[in-house]
Amino acid sequence: MSDAPKAELIERFAPFGLVLSVLFVGLLTLYPLLPAILWGIVLGIAVAPLHQRLLARLGNRRALAAAITGLGLALCFVVPALGIARALASFLPSALNWVERVALAGLGKPPEPVLNLPLIGASIAELWHSLGTDLSSFTTHFGDEIKAILVWFAYESEVLGIFVFEFAIGVILAVLLVYNFDRVTELSHKFFDRLGGTFARRMAALSVQTTRQTVIGVLGAALAQTLVATLSYVIAGVPGALIWAGITFILALIQIGPALVFVPMAIWLWIQGQPGMAIFVLVWGLIVVNIVDNIVRPLLVSKGTHVPAILAFLGALGGLVEWGLVGVFLGPVVVAVCYEMILKWIEPDTLPD
Repeated sequence: MSDAPKAELIERFAPFGLVLSVLFVGLLTLYPLLPAILWGIVLGIAVAPLHQRLLARLGNRRALAAAITGLGLALCFVVPALGIARALASFLPSALNWVERVALAGLGKPPEPVLNLPLIGASIAELWHSLGTDLSSFTTHFGDEIKAILVWFAYESEVLGIFVFEFAIGVILAVLLVYNFDRVTELSHKFFDRLGGTFARRMAALSVQTTRQTVIGVLGAALAQTLVATLSYVIAGVPGALIWAGITFILALIQIGPALVFVPMAIWLWIQGQPGMAIFVLVWGLIVVNIVDNIVRPLLVSKGTHVPAILAFLGALGGLVEWGLVGVFLGPVVVAVCYEMILKWIEPDTLPD
């Protein structure tokens, strides 16, 4: 090949190679922040309609509207995330002390409410003693391993800091997106036009629609259920209420239900000699929380996307494994978008315009 064609090929493909190299380096740089970036995009898409209505009410004062939106997102996500992280960090030393106590003395004497139960009190007390002996033996033999695991968790507490950091970055990015809503919308339309024309633009519109619907239908329903359940935890004075709130949210998100939290909690309160609070937590969970589940959830889901429960579960689990705690929130949204895109790709006539 002569020098002229070589020079022409280099001149033609060098800019393309340079662009690919820059994109690769950029993606490599931002990869550690990918969960936070995706979460920020999800939040920005979800709150954009509310932000636009707020912007119109404030006379198109973009900075003020963005500040109010950011404050609301911080109160909804960053502050609870910080509280859960602090509660988990303070829980680890207590768990370590409990393991040491059980290894030395077992579970101790059964509480008086257990001993005073008619007919079954003696049987439960015997089971309690047997369980305490077995647990003491287990912790004696494996105490060092259990302590090592708890200490490892304590040293890995930066994971909790990353959780709060990712939520904060996501909120900041969401605020920037809604602040520049018109410009972002224009650029996204141009990008998808260049990428695949009308079909790509319609698929992008579907992704935006599904993201908003999933946040409302799945995350919103789980959040409503968690807020109602957490109110009973706080009133009952349960230690680590924010931790139980986080567990309740995850169970509601994967549609197992918070009964796995409030039923054992009621039993624990009763054993601790607080029968009134035990009855309150149990009745509140069975009636009020179930009302939210049976009324509010269908109302929100009717406005949202119909994601199969198994996909929401797999999305939360896969997100947790791949992206950490923020993935619990992000996973169901990503899976829902993929699910809807596949369905609409099979039937393209149903795509939104």
